[in-house]
Amino acid sequence: MSGYSIMIMDDEATAEALRTALKSAGFNQIDCFSDPVKAMAAFETRKYHVLLADMDMPELDGIEVLSKVKKYDPMTQAIMTTTSSSIDRILICLELGASDYILKPYLNDTIVLEAIEASIKKLERWRTTIQGAVLKQSEANQEKT
Repeated sequence: MSGYSIMIMDDEATAEALRTALKSAGFNQIDCFSDPVKAMAAFETRKYHVLLADMDMPELDGIEVLSKVKKYDPMTQAIMTTTSSSIDRILICLELGASDYILKPYLNDTIVLEAIEASIKKLERWRTTIQGAVLKQSEANQEKT
């Protein structure tokens, strides 16, 4: 799991607690941001495989964050978290490509770890599918020549 980069966007205390849990689970490329504007700037310069983001951050709400992240990299797996929600917000996040949506407070860190692991498995399936498609395309191009 160490080859995957994770961004946590939440208040400092929650982000640090999650960082500790993720490091214990074998993840070592973890960046934490409590400022969503700085987090979005980081997306412009670094590849993140998984985003774990609080929906209720100052300056940018989770829907804006999710929309921007998916524009930077549609493959980024976005796990949205919140203390309160509505069916409309959940559906909008699904439409924008969120891979999961978790209510806070977390019963335990296991739910977050399971969501991240499921997101990484999805990325690995996509990678295999894309590599297969590229190989088939390459073979088809070679047959034409």
